[in-house]
Parts: sequence; C-alpha cells; structure tokens
Amino acid sequence: MASETLTPEELAEIDALAGVEPVVAAELAGWLGLTANRVNALARDGVLPRTEDNRFPLRAAIHAYCQHARAGATGRRADAELAAEKLRLAREQADKIALHNAVTRGDMLDARDVASAWRGIVTDLRAGVLAIPSRVAAKLGLDRHATAVLDAEVRAAMEGIADDA
Repeated sequence: MASETLTPEELAEIDALAGVEPVVAAELAGWLGLTANRVNALARDGVLPRTEDNRFPLRAAIHAYCQHARAGATGRRADAELAAEKLRLAREQADKIALHNAVTRGDMLDARDVASAWRGIVTDLRAGVLAIPSRVAAKLGLDRHATAVLDAEVRAAMEGIADDA
C-alpha cells in the first residue's frame, strides 16, 4: 500500500489537501479504541504526530499508531520466546538442584562411582572363585588332573554367568 512508505508529515499534507480536518485527542481515541489520555501520552512519546494546536491529522495518526502496534506485536513475540527460554532454563536449574540434593542426601549415586566400585567387587570375586580349585585340591589332596577338571568346571560356570549378563 502506498501509505506505508509515506511519512506522517506527508500523510497530514494529504489529509489537508483532501479536506480532512485534524481531530482532537478524544475523537482520535474513539477511532483507535484508546482513551484521550493514552492518545496524548503516545503523542508526548513521539508515536503520534500532532499539530501545533494539539490536534491530530487523522490518517497520519492512525498510520503511526498501526506501525507502533505492529512493532509492539513483534516485541511481544520476541518476549514470548524469551519467556519460554527463561522457563526452560529455570526447569534445568531446578533439575540440577534436585539432583544435587538427591546426591547430598545419599538417595542418588554417581554412575561412574558405582561402576568403579562394582568393577572392584567383580575383580575380587573372580580372583576368589578362580582360586577355589587349587584351595580344594590342597585340602583334599587332589591330583593335577582332578584339579584341572575342577578348574575347567569353575571357568565354564563363570563364562555361562558372563554370557547371561
């Protein structure tokens, strides 16, 4: 639309040429669905053009207000995205604190610490189980063949357990 590229001054000039008289704040407020106080505040903030006699060129003022509203809508969209990111961050921080508290209470353990402890337990268990054939052979006076058979059975049982895991 051609009016999108016109300045407020050019729009006011078109209004004057077309015979459209500038309006007071209350009338513009009626057009925009605002209060007269809000219209005057927008004029003070430089959003709405105003003549020297505190009147508003209708077309230029409506155009300026629409641009202002569009800019605000874009800002709200960005604000919504920012709010969503802040919410996500807050949830992540809450999760981090909850995990820290669970660890502090002893309700939760670090997986690396648990894995390391279990590696030590399994290593000790393996060494103890593999020592059974030679200890039994010494106590019962078994020969090498019997000790080897017992050792093979223990190892086969351990391999079966490892395969199931």
